[in-house]
Amino acid sequence: MDKPELRHYASKYYDPVKAHEYYMRNRELKGRRSTSKLSDEGKKVWQYTKQQITEEKKSKVEAEKEAKDQKTEELREKASATRERITAKLKELNEKLSKKANADKESIEKKRESDLENIRKKAVEDVDKLEKNLTSAIEKLMAEEIPKSLSKEERAKRIAERNEKIAKLRSDASAEKNKLGEQLVKDEESAKTDAASSKEKVSADTKNQKEANSKSAAAERKQCAADLKSSIAAAREAYKVAKENLDSDYEEIFQQEFDKIASQYAKP
Repeated sequence: MDKPELRHYASKYYDPVKAHEYYMRNRELKGRRSTSKLSDEGKKVWQYTKQQITEEKKSKVEAEKEAKDQKTEELREKASATRERITAKLKELNEKLSKKANADKESIEKKRESDLENIRKKAVEDVDKLEKNLTSAIEKLMAEEIPKSLSKEERAKRIAERNEKIAKLRSDASAEKNKLGEQLVKDEESAKTDAASSKEKVSADTKNQKEANSKSAAAERKQCAADLKSSIAAAREAYKVAKENLDSDYEEIFQQEFDKIASQYAKP
């Protein structure tokens, strides 16, 4: 009576020959559905059918897992590429800043040398002018003739007065020359200080900009990590939902197949 029933049961999950081989290997029946009301042949049919459905479900679950793992790997590779781009961009920006800073410092240094040259040139011109004025003033005094008709004492007095004036001219010129020297030192120090201050500002501005670039890169990396974490979580959730849907779908398949078998292979 069992064999005619086998001909009535048809399902893509059931192969009579393979089912018998499977039953002989796995005689211990398991599952939530009771087979107590099935005939012996029905138990064989159900055991094999159940195994085929289980294998199909397992294959689809594996396919979903592989898809999830592949998606996760793609997300990680994309995040890694993004981090590399952020690092490369930061390096490029900082290299440009360093080059600009070096160029600015070279420009400041050239200006400093030019300023020092002009300061020293002006100082030399001022000293030359001072000496020429001194020479001219002395020559003018010496050109003033002392009358020969004056008495010896008066002539001596006039000569002494002239010498005093010349001495004062020379003393004043010497004092002025000292002032010019002091001013030269001050102007040189001022030019050097201004240049040093300008270089320090370039260094400080460059440092601040590099720090800002680093903070921006860190924020981008943090966002990249957050996006990766969120995307992986979404992929895992999608896998979880797909698996739950497969569980639900195959629970129905199990029940449908069991009900068909139970209707055709009831225990006599």
